[in-house]
Amino acid sequence: MRLNSEEKNFNNYMWKTFGVSLHMFSVAVFLVGIVYLVWSIVIIIQSTNATTVVQTILNFLTLLVEVLGILYTVMLFKQMGTTCKYPPLQSRLSIPNLEEHPPVSIIIPIHEPIPEILTETLESIIKSNYPREKIQIMLADDTISSYHSFKEIENLVEKYEIEHVYDPSNILFKAGMLNIALKQVKSDFVVFLDYDHIVTPNFLIKSIDILLTNKEAAFVQSKVSFRNIQSKLQVWESVMYSQFFEVFARAKNRRSTVIFNGSTACFRKEILDKTGGIPTATFTEDVDLTIQILTEGYKSVFIDDYGSFGLVPATFSLLLSQILRWAKGSMHVFKKRWLKILRAKIPLIDKIDLYFNISLFFIASSMYIATFLYIIMYFANSQVIRLPMQAFPPLIIMPIALAVSYQISAFIAVVYARKSNLKSMKIIDLLYFFVIALALNPFTVYAVIVTLFRKRAPNREQDQWNEKIAYIPLSIIVTAFGVLSVVLAYFDFLASGTLWLVLCILGLSMAATFPVCLYFHFKTYYKKPYLVNDIANP
Repeated sequence: MRLNSEEKNFNNYMWKTFGVSLHMFSVAVFLVGIVYLVWSIVIIIQSTNATTVVQTILNFLTLLVEVLGILYTVMLFKQMGTTCKYPPLQSRLSIPNLEEHPPVSIIIPIHEPIPEILTETLESIIKSNYPREKIQIMLADDTISSYHSFKEIENLVEKYEIEHVYDPSNILFKAGMLNIALKQVKSDFVVFLDYDHIVTPNFLIKSIDILLTNKEAAFVQSKVSFRNIQSKLQVWESVMYSQFFEVFARAKNRRSTVIFNGSTACFRKEILDKTGGIPTATFTEDVDLTIQILTEGYKSVFIDDYGSFGLVPATFSLLLSQILRWAKGSMHVFKKRWLKILRAKIPLIDKIDLYFNISLFFIASSMYIATFLYIIMYFANSQVIRLPMQAFPPLIIMPIALAVSYQISAFIAVVYARKSNLKSMKIIDLLYFFVIALALNPFTVYAVIVTLFRKRAPNREQDQWNEKIAYIPLSIIVTAFGVLSVVLAYFDFLASGTLWLVLCILGLSMAATFPVCLYFHFKTYYKKPYLVNDIANP
């Protein structure tokens, strides 16, 4: 149904009003958080004579975790407010009329690819609205020659007349092959594209147009979605991707600090050369590369239109391994780049925003770290010393704030995605989104802790790109821990303690981990990784 101009203006007014309200709320939460932090610190210090050293330390540690959750909520509401204040414009759908079509190189990293999927990607590039003679297509391949489909890869190289950059000795995963291929790039503009991503016809034209007209832009990132969404598990990751683009990327575009998503982005080759190419010391080379670029003062731009449609994992184990890779990579980037961000000559708000991005998985895991600390406090017979709030226990601020802000951002993402004609996501799916998130989030604690004590960079000889973990036994442990929290909450309630409500809330969230994991384990165990035979083109 098409809206007339008056209805569109009213909708835009409503969204902008909602955005302003979210901004005001973020400021209010920030001010309350500061008061809560300072007042609680004063009270804890004043209580040192009546508490042991261990009890004082536990109170400071749990307060720190709570404040981190509040600050995350502030940043998330700020991002949501910005994206709502500046709703998508119809002009984003216009097709630029290029006077010139400069050469562009497309690097597609592959490792043991499925030939049928790769064929679809190559076909989409060939059929795009960019002159074929201006496109240098490169397969950056480290597949061993004994791979059962290796001959088919060679046939595709010959059929589509593309360059095969082959180096089976590469052990630095995707980033390593990208760097090898970059040495053979023949153009000023480079596109990084995952091999399962079908590009939209105007992706290249729109990307090059922005780089030609905006000389300050180091790269442009287009929106990405999926074309094989057939289950609630796949809907969950689709919503998460929509959060990244519809909330975070659109908000960051106001300050030209968009994060590279790993695929469907076009870079200036000279900028990549100046910043040292693709970082290889982490699993999330895309985030690391973005920090390298932005901390040098360069800009990035977001194209508010879909540039490609990829494939989302169809099995629970593959989806979980992907989440673990992102969590490990983000924490590794945080360890390596926090000082570089601090020293960078960029605005303070941009520094805070970068810290926010690379610490997301740590913040997500902090809720469970807090639960562990609360249980220690229970057995240490330590009362929680905080700013007194009548009829509102302060400890529940952090988990409730995280859950509410997370769901609101998912709601905005789904609404905007549907405005972009992505109808596979529905508002009702937000319930599944929340439940699956509860099941997956505890595993990020494992990824965060492992990475905190890790010193070496990832490599194929010692690591797996898609790490397989025994998630059923681990989920049983998480659920048992959740049940223990609920039991302790009951006894703390009977003793008129201060921990019972937060232990109950966090315990119930963890108790759901095993049932949800078990359900999706049996639901997806026998499915093909990407439901390859049932792919629907966008």
